[in-house]
Formats: sequence, C-alpha cells, structure tokens
Amino acid sequence: MGNTCQNNVHVENTHVSLPQNDEQVDTRQRDLQEARRKYQLEQHTFGLTAVEQRLVNIDNLPPMLSKLPHEERQSLYSKIRFGAQYIFYTLYALFQRLVGCGRQWTIDRMIQHFRFPCLLKEPKGCEVWRKTAINKKEQTVLQRMQADHWFAWQRLNGVTRNLIHRVEGIVPLQFAPFLKTIEYNHPYLAEKTLQVHIEQKTLYIVNLTEVALGETTLLAPVALFVIFNGMLMPVAVWINSMDIDIGQVSIPNILSDDERLRHWVKTRIIFNMLDAQYHESVTHLGFTHLLMDGVSVCMHRNLSKRHPIYKILLPHFRYMHAINIAARDDLLPRGGYIEKNMYIRRILMLKLIAKHNENWVYDPIQTSLENRGAMDIPGYFFKDDALQLEGAIRQFVHQYVTHYYKNDDRNVQEDGEIQGFYQELTAPRASRAMIGSGGCGMNGIPEINSMENLVDVVTYFIYTCSVEHSATNFPQYEQYAFPPNFAALLNGQPEDEMADLDASMPSRKEMFSTIKIMKVLTLVLTNSLGNYENVYTRDMDTFGRNCVAAFQQNLSAIQNRMNNRNADIMARNDPNQLQEYQYEWLLPKNVLNSISI
Repeated sequence: MGNTCQNNVHVENTHVSLPQNDEQVDTRQRDLQEARRKYQLEQHTFGLTAVEQRLVNIDNLPPMLSKLPHEERQSLYSKIRFGAQYIFYTLYALFQRLVGCGRQWTIDRMIQHFRFPCLLKEPKGCEVWRKTAINKKEQTVLQRMQADHWFAWQRLNGVTRNLIHRVEGIVPLQFAPFLKTIEYNHPYLAEKTLQVHIEQKTLYIVNLTEVALGETTLLAPVALFVIFNGMLMPVAVWINSMDIDIGQVSIPNILSDDERLRHWVKTRIIFNMLDAQYHESVTHLGFTHLLMDGVSVCMHRNLSKRHPIYKILLPHFRYMHAINIAARDDLLPRGGYIEKNMYIRRILMLKLIAKHNENWVYDPIQTSLENRGAMDIPGYFFKDDALQLEGAIRQFVHQYVTHYYKNDDRNVQEDGEIQGFYQELTAPRASRAMIGSGGCGMNGIPEINSMENLVDVVTYFIYTCSVEHSATNFPQYEQYAFPPNFAALLNGQPEDEMADLDASMPSRKEMFSTIKIMKVLTLVLTNSLGNYENVYTRDMDTFGRNCVAAFQQNLSAIQNRMNNRNADIMARNDPNQLQEYQYEWLLPKNVLNSISI
C-alpha cells in the first residue's frame, strides 16, 4: 500500500489543499460560512414533555443536526428501495397476523414458520435452537453444552461485543454468597474454584446492571464465563433487582433435571432480552448513530470541502443524517417501535443513552480490549477481525495524512480548520435552548497537535462509522428474528416463573413487527468499506485515489484471511464434540462505509 501512495507526491488538483496553502481564502471562507448556516448542532428533545426531559436528563444526550440540508437527503433510488422494503415487510407482517388468527404462537410454531418454504431465511438463532433441540426432552448432553457455548459466543461475536472483561482480584459481589452452589460439580469449572480461575486469568464477566438505571424495580443482570477446553462457556447468571441481598443465581445444567434445565434456559433468554435493551440503546443508537451525527456536523462546520480530511471522512457519513432523523421521527416517538416492541421503552432508552454519554470517553478498539483484559479470549473473532480492519484503516489514513501535511507536525498545528474541528468536538454540549451553539462534549479526544493524533482521531471516526456500526447493525435479523434467541420484548414480568417458555414469548404481531424493523435496518444502501462511490473519488486528486486503491487491495487480502479462518473452523469441527461457529459479519464485503441505515 505504501508504495502506491509514495509514487505520487505531486498534488495536481488545486481543490485539495490545507487552509494555510489555499490561495482562494475568501472563497473558502464563504463556503464555510454557508456550511455553518446549514449544519447546526441541536439538543433534540425527541418530543418529550418538560417532566420527561428532566427525567431523561436531556442535555446529556449527544447533540444532533438541527435540520436536514438538501445535500444530505437520500437518493431517489435509495428512497425507493427503503420504501419498498418497508412496505413489503409491513404487508408480510399483516398477512402473518391474519393467517395466524386464533392460533397460539408457540416456539415450535415459530420454528416451523422458518422451516417451511417462506420468504424469510431461517435466522441463525433459530437454526442453533433447532439443532441443539433446546426445550426438548430428547436433548443430549452435547446439545446442552452446544447451546451454552452459543450463549457465550453471543457475548463475543453477537450484536453487543464490547462488554466482556476479565475478572480481577476477587469474585464479584453478586456471586460471593453462592460460591458453594456454583462450584459444586460445575460442568465447566474443571473442579477449580472461581478464585483459582481468577488467578489463572480464565474467568470473565459481562455486567449489564447499567440497564437497571439504578432503580430497584428494574432487573440488573450479570453473567460469569470461563475458558473450558479452549472455548468460552457460561458459569452462572445473576438476574434480579439492584439489591444484591435478594438476588439469585442460575447455573448451567447438562444433567436430566427438567425443572432446573427449564430455569437455566429461561435465564439465558432473559439475559439476552436485557442485553438487547443495552444493544439498541447504547451499542447501536447512542454510540454509533447519535455520537457520529454530531461529529459530522462539526466536520461540515469547520472543514472546507477542499480539505483533504473532509474528503476521506465524507463518504463515511453518507446518508447518516437522513436515517438518524428517520429513526428519531419514526422509531422513538410515542407509539413507535421502541414504545410498542421493546422492554425498556423510549424514555428509559434515552435516559440510558444520556447516562452513558455523560461518562463517555474516547476508547479506540485496541485500548478497549486491553483495558478489559480481553485480548486472549479464544473464539473472539470480532476482536480478531476488528483489529485487522482498524489496522487497515489506520494504514490508509496514515499514508494519506503524512502526504498532505508533508510529514510535519507543524502543518497540523497551523491548520486552523482542523483546530476548529477539534475545538467544536470537545466543547461542552449546549443547552437544548441554544441551537447552533456549543459542541459535542466528547471527552478524552487527544489534542490534534500532531500527525499521529490526527491519524488516531480520523481512524476512530472511520472505524466507528464502518466497522463498529456494521458489526452492531447487520447481524440484527439473525439474532432478533427468532425471539427465544434474542428477544426485544418478553411477555409478563421477566422475573416471573412461567408454566412453560411459550408463555413468555412475544405475540405473533410483536414478532413480525420486529422482523419488519430488522429487515429494513439491514438493508444495504451504500458501498462496502473502501469502495467509495464515484461522487467521492471524482473529488479526490490522483494521490488520494491511489491511496484508496491500495486500501481496497489491503482489504481484499484481509477478506481472504478471514475466509480461510472460517473454512478452517468448519474443517476442524467434529460432530461428536463442541463445535465452533463461523464469524462473517466483518468480512470487508459485509462492512459498509457509513451509518446509512
């Protein structure tokens, strides 16, 4: 890649320049003034009442674009595709409700729906449930273990993949009162205590207590996992209120106790449902869509269209503002999907985002993994693939930045537009009454006073808009479409004991409403990572286009390595032993450039 870029050191296109080198200063300033008029930050209220805004702490939400400029609208082709997808699955959901009138919507009927010839591909969650014979009397010990591994695999490679971290020091408080119960004849602890696993660095935790928002009436789930025979497996799950004195734990059951097994299966279902609330609130909406919305506004307000950094960031914001406004107006209002079909509801969702954003810090993927002690977890394929892609993005950005700044940090420091961009990113968030004032309030972003820091920040934004969002968004149908696997909503109170699992499942209407939304949200509207649309490459100079071409070659090599890894997984799987699952969501062809859906 480096050779391709270095062979073209002359920038022949006068429309790509740093502000200190641009002779057309007046034109550049006029263009920026017009951009600042069109792109303004606003602390949206999402239609909440004054009381609800105080409950949410609305000023802590990430600010967004105030009004959609004409340039940000989706193309007619994209609008038609989006509309057609929405209408088709709306009619599909309506038809399923009509033909199913009067029939109880059981888990078996859900499986049959996907197995019989229909317009829907069987989601991965349904396939795993069916093949491991979950909730069936004939389920074997190996199938029970395989279902447990899938539950652990979801923590590493599902829609929420950045929460697992190694347990350090002592056993977490929630589990301390239950040590004897957990450790006695546990199938995956290899006759070792939890403390020994902590010392051997093989015990991990996923803590979702944040979804309880500190309220004792809401559930606060925590789960422990261990490395067992080279695979991550569950140890115990604690699901109860925030009061640890009244909590209970559930542990895996691979024996023949039907009652204990049913309780364990339901515990997995509840944990996943609560994980879904965190996923859609924090992992997805809050910290890809909303967070990057403000970044794009700051870019437009501070970087001229002639600026080289503007030219490589712009493709990664394609259609983002349009889809964010659609989400704000269609999914989040009263009576929208969130209100009807998710456990957490919209006010608590916004409150969770606001609480998390108040404490948000700049946390690149490598730093996140190291801080969580998660670098050595076997089967963490998201980690492996994300690091490769982040490395390719960083290499691309480094070659690009060092060329335009002549490999001199002083050129970064003297770039008034980049410095303005940084100042607005980090400036305190404005009050909702002050449209166009204030900044994004992003904590911990390194001061952009060197090429190294500039590369870090630009890499982080491109990674978030492409890799992070794609890994978060596009597996949604595979996970959510079959409610027992990963439910957005369960009937009744999740902590209540049900006569059977069917009683807790969402209705047919609720299930197909979720399928409709997930099908729409996984529609591909932009190009894959590095394959920039012509409208962007035409506006680059020859050097920029050569760097993009080298980036594409690098991504092609990465895709080959990922394909080989997945082929090796399938070749090594033994039907008489625990099997590993392939991970394909970060194949470069499956990663989109932008948060376009």
